[in-house]
Amino acid sequence: MSPEDANKAPRPSSITGRKGEDRAAGYLASQGCTILARNWHAHPGEIDIIIECPSLDGKEPALAFVEVRTRHGRQGLAEESISPRKAASMVAAAYAYMQAHDIDPETLPWCIDLVSIALEGNRSNINWIKNAISEDML
Repeated sequence: MSPEDANKAPRPSSITGRKGEDRAAGYLASQGCTILARNWHAHPGEIDIIIECPSLDGKEPALAFVEVRTRHGRQGLAEESISPRKAASMVAAAYAYMQAHDIDPETLPWCIDLVSIALEGNRSNINWIKNAISEDML
């Protein structure tokens, strides 16, 4: 980081995004999920939060790659902001994570979820959309 970069204030969108990710992580943990990683980078793509959640059938836990979309005082739903390009990079990043951690995507249940957050002052509205992105959507 250059000295000029160190003196720059974070962009308001970065601050909003970080607040949203923190709230999403807390919410997912409160739902019984274990946070495995945050801001995991792959080429291409990045995953905001990677979680392991108890499965509904009582078998192996499910792995979820979570995109967090936060809105603060802007029109439109956060979930409307995911482009086909972003969805494709999320799928690629999910496969990269599984490969890096010796996870067989054919045997372990996994999905890509979206947590959308609308911030209004100190309040937030959280919507967890499971299986929001799938390969057949691309």
